Order: sequence, then structure tokens, then C-alpha cells
Amino acid sequence: MWEELNKKAVELFQSGKYAEAMDEAKKALEEAEKDFGPDDPRVATSLNNLAEMYRAQVKYAEAIPLWKRALAIRENALGKDHPEVATVLNNLAGAYFEDGKLTEAEGLLRKSVSILERALGRDHPDVATALNNLAALNRALGRHPAAKPLYERALGILEAALGPDHPEVGVSLNNLAGLYESQERFADAEPLYRRALEIAEKSFGPFHPHVAASLNNLAATVAGLAKYSEAEALLIRAHKILEKNFGETHPMVAPSLENLAEFYRGMGRAPEAKALLERAEEIRRGRGKKQ
Repeated sequence: MWEELNKKAVELFQSGKYAEAMDEAKKALEEAEKDFGPDDPRVATSLNNLAEMYRAQVKYAEAIPLWKRALAIRENALGKDHPEVATVLNNLAGAYFEDGKLTEAEGLLRKSVSILERALGRDHPDVATALNNLAALNRALGRHPAAKPLYERALGILEAALGPDHPEVGVSLNNLAGLYESQERFADAEPLYRRALEIAEKSFGPFHPHVAASLNNLAATVAGLAKYSEAEALLIRAHKILEKNFGETHPMVAPSLENLAEFYRGMGRAPEAKALLERAEEIRRGRGKKQ
């Protein structure tokens, strides 16, 4: 019964049906507590799933206590150095990070990295994930020199473990390139973004939303290098991919219109920027019209 409820909750959540998913996740938690007792690891699994659903809705005050309880259960049941403990630490740190509580997040992320290195080895892909998260925290704190070697180490681990063309390698390339871009080191960011785009196209096909995200990233950097014609073409292609996948009036399309509008505004093409922003606003208000 618990497994079925848990599976259904996850499937509903992945389908974007948050309200229904929450109901099933709460039922799964109640079932786990009743059948297995309040300190069973399966209760921690249900707590973790429910917390993730709250986090997805930016309800950190509800998510954090659930992850704290899941952490205590897993530490008691599995020991403080178990990889599943590191998973909860990472999730809890993510909630703190997104809620702006960076100091709380940092200690948890460092602990997560340490546990995973001891349990799985320094070159395990899960270690790379934790390193990427710790690097992102350092970047958010303005510690760019501390973030760079963490991103580089994570990238090296993933390339060795998964191969140079794996989608996770693409994510790691984007992370390091984003650090360079934030420092206006566009020449350093460009080859990383180009490689990430190639990986996305090979992995998902040329019309996938992940490709659109890579195109947007590259566009910002080539614009920083004054390659304005290419930047415009990349932004237009990204927008067309999102329209193809979601339709011209879907909310997912609005940010691509805004990105293109921002580019046109920077180029002094105010009328074109204004028209795109008006379309984006119509979409966000649910009044988008077919063009």
C-alpha cells in the first residue's frame, strides 16, 4: 500500500499535478508511520518526497522541518556517514540556499561532500553533484576563486565517470561557463557554452527545450563578445524551439521573448523590444493570441 501511494505521488508530481501529488504524498507518509513506525527509513523517504513538493512550490517553511525529521531518522537508522544521509543534507541545504539562508546551507553541503567522499570515493558522480552545489553556494556568496576549483573538479569527475558527451557533463560545463560569464570573462565562457550546446543537441535532439536553454546561455556570452548577429540568431532559434514544444501562448515561451527584447533594447531597437515585451505580458496574463 505504501509503495503504491509513494509511487503515485511521485508520478503525479512529475506530471505537474502538485495538489494531487501532495494529497497522495501525505497519505503515503501516514501509511508509512502506521505500518512501519515513526522512525523507519521508509518514513524518511515519504518525508523527503513531501518536502520536495513543498520546495517546488517555494514553501520552504513547510519543507525544512520535514527534511530535518528525515535527516534524524536516516542518521539513527543508517548511521551518520551513510550516502542516504548525505542526500537529505543536500536537499535540506538546497532549501536553505533557495530561501537565502546561505550560512546554514554551507555547513550542510560541506558535510554532504565529506560523507560522499568517504562512502563512495572521491571520484564518484554523486560527489560531483555535491561539489557543484557547494560551488554554486560560493558563487552566490561572491567567492568566485573558491567556486572555480570546485566546478572544475566536478567537471573532471563527470567526464571520467560518464564520458565527455554525457548530459551531466553538459550541465557541469554550463555551471563553470556561468561563473566565467558572471565575471564578464566571456572568452573563457564561450567554448564551454558551445560544447554544452553540442552535448545537448546530441543527447536530446535539436528541438528540445534543453537545447533552447543552452542557446540562451551562449547568446548572452557571444553578445558580451560583440558578436551581435550570432547572438540574435541564437535567441531567435531558442524562442522558436520553445514555441514548437509548448505553443506560441504557453508561459514557458514568455521568458524567451523577454530575452530577445532585452537584447533588442541593448542594441537600441526599442520598437522591436516593446512589441516583444507586450507579447510576453499578454502570455503571462493568459491572453496570448496566435500570431
